[in-house]
Amino acid sequence: MRMRASMRCALPLALIAWTPTAPPLDDALLTTARVAWEAGQYPDALRAMLHLLDGNTAERNRRDIALITGELYRSDSLAADGAGLRQSADGRWVAWQSGAGNALVTTIASQAGVARRRFSIRGRDLAFAPDGRTAVQLRVPPSAEADSLRRLIAHRDSLDDGPGMAAAEAALSVHEGRRAHVVRVDLESGKEQEIIRDDLEKSSPILVGTTNRILCLGRTSSDRALAIYELLGDGSVTRRSSGAVEGTRLVPTGNPRYVLVTGADTIFSVFDATSGRVRALAGRQPALSRDGSSVAYIARANAMSQVSLLSLHGETVMQDSARIVYTSRDSIERPVPSPDGTRVVIGRMPAHDWELYVVEVATGASTRITRDLQHDRLPQWLDENSILATKGETRHRRSYLYELTPQGATSVRVFHNNTVRTIAPEYEWLASPDGTRIYVVADRDGDTVSPEQSVYVVDRRREVSIAELRARVVSQLASELALRDRSRRMFAPIAGHVRDLTRRASIERLYGYQKALFDFDSKHVTQPGNLKAQRYLADTYRSFGYSPVLQEFTVPAGSRTANVIATLRGTERPDVIYVLASHYDSRAEGPGADDNTSGTAVLLETARLLAGHPLPATVVFASLSAEEGGLYGSAEFTRRAQAAGWNVAGAINNDMLGWSGDERLDNTIRYTNARIRDVQHAAALSFSRLITYDARYYKNTDAQAMFDAWGNVIGGMGSYPVLANPHYHKSHDVLETVNQQLVLETTRATVATMMQLASTPPRRGRRDAGPRNANNRRAVKE
Repeated sequence: MRMRASMRCALPLALIAWTPTAPPLDDALLTTARVAWEAGQYPDALRAMLHLLDGNTAERNRRDIALITGELYRSDSLAADGAGLRQSADGRWVAWQSGAGNALVTTIASQAGVARRRFSIRGRDLAFAPDGRTAVQLRVPPSAEADSLRRLIAHRDSLDDGPGMAAAEAALSVHEGRRAHVVRVDLESGKEQEIIRDDLEKSSPILVGTTNRILCLGRTSSDRALAIYELLGDGSVTRRSSGAVEGTRLVPTGNPRYVLVTGADTIFSVFDATSGRVRALAGRQPALSRDGSSVAYIARANAMSQVSLLSLHGETVMQDSARIVYTSRDSIERPVPSPDGTRVVIGRMPAHDWELYVVEVATGASTRITRDLQHDRLPQWLDENSILATKGETRHRRSYLYELTPQGATSVRVFHNNTVRTIAPEYEWLASPDGTRIYVVADRDGDTVSPEQSVYVVDRRREVSIAELRARVVSQLASELALRDRSRRMFAPIAGHVRDLTRRASIERLYGYQKALFDFDSKHVTQPGNLKAQRYLADTYRSFGYSPVLQEFTVPAGSRTANVIATLRGTERPDVIYVLASHYDSRAEGPGADDNTSGTAVLLETARLLAGHPLPATVVFASLSAEEGGLYGSAEFTRRAQAAGWNVAGAINNDMLGWSGDERLDNTIRYTNARIRDVQHAAALSFSRLITYDARYYKNTDAQAMFDAWGNVIGGMGSYPVLANPHYHKSHDVLETVNQQLVLETTRATVATMMQLASTPPRRGRRDAGPRNANNRRAVKE
């Protein structure tokens, strides 16, 4: 059940105290629990769930409670660090990579049909043979030249321009391609055979046919055209494609005769391994059916998007015409044939966000299966009636299982970390051939700061038990009660003052700031609205009684802009500084109502409310420019702060605070410092209606420059890494898409956060340590 924010109310205590004795009462109590959960009243919800799990209808409510609180299916950890998932065609083996450069390692693990075993081999780009008995990959021997190129690329500032970076990356690719050895691995014994051929730039090796021939993409020093080569065990090499190909990857199909060449922007090719012929097809995003017997792809004709299906059966594939199964004026992406080839699932954008549709091949009729306001993408079939897909934007996608029925599609969340507050960003998904297992690469602990990403397997055949679910609910209840107790104790000395100020936050003023900035249209550094916004911000700070300072600077492209800085000097420890920052610029193509006029409005209202109420420590309000396209404003701000010797104890960076796709008033705390995270949770819980989640996150935001400059002092709020706004970085990121109540509640939480931080400045020498510059970034762990 979903409920609008305006409908939220305190739950009747009588409902929470019910003892479940009969199904009608159980149904009412489950509804009560669900409503409480959606409203962020987690202790009430969890107590109701415990009553249900302890009652005589626990099994009937088990699935619902599991999906409300986390995972329904059991998941197991396969590796603490891994990415680049691959599996054999029969599902017996799964593989992933870890490390980097010369230290890159591929781990291969058995999953079904063979005795459990695991081994690791040095190398990359693993491909399994069709029979699942052997595999092949590339191994690049260490070299001083490659190390030098990697260091050059890692220190991007040393390269003058984009062409310089591209040249360095191209040189590394050529060097590694030539020096790479092709390694054939026997999966039963683990024995390796290395094939050395330094005169061929090799990439994307695969094994094809019943004899497991080794094919790869390659170039020679005398022939720079990309072609397909065969490598033999004695090191000899033969060019097999009759003509040049375009792409980056070879993909075996269900017909041992044919191989796809993919990775180019607007074309892909079918290679006939018997004749050597290459057939180029105008299309993009080719995807094979589960058995490899057909390929679906997207083409354009007469301003229409077309989904075409090409059969890979028989001897006439190189001449057969593809069948057009669907056309639309809307944008289309990622068509994937069903296992039996009778349907194709596609992504289509009917308005502002991607939705999933299932197309009947025989008739071209389509059925929409998703209707969320956020993007639904990356579909793959698990079986004839089950589809795995993701929701959200790249930095925090979540996987869902869609079951297709005559009545419509039902969805189930696939992966979770079973906590109330901490999010678990997911990055990769791979379904086993039978659809029973789903491999996921994720930051299950919510830590996106450390470079490691972990590998998990979700087993659809194993659901959580009542005992496991009860333990989960008990743990979540204990955590929520402890959070509330800490919050009360944390704010007790200043609660009255904080409550008085947060109640003065004005939704009318917040909207006024946003409307004024919105009317400047784009505030990109190349647009007139940027200068207008600078002047408006300076005037507004002055109206609050501050003396704003403009930090003028020039971005690399040549545009002149400025940060606008206002300072509330501390009364007891003015040397201790807390920063509250938001960027005010937008993308060139639009006004950026959520990104980031919403954050700018919260910053201004916080500055207004605190103007007449100085705090023990100093608070600096920083309206930053040139975030879009380079994070230049934050870099200039922190450079000047370091030059001035600022003692920054905490930096709160807010970005995108106003999008709400449903009735929940929620935002994500993005932090490196656990103390600041706890203050933000407590502030939201005690002085607003805001529901807060959290993730260790700062990369690709203005907080990155602050982290590099000041270390582990980062907090803040924003939509991402839970980014669901379909208007993100679009011209239609406009004011009417912003939830003003959400902006108000986030303002209250922000005011309370700054008051708590600046009222309890850390003692000298007690600030958390952290990395000091971009070249010495280490994972920040508690």
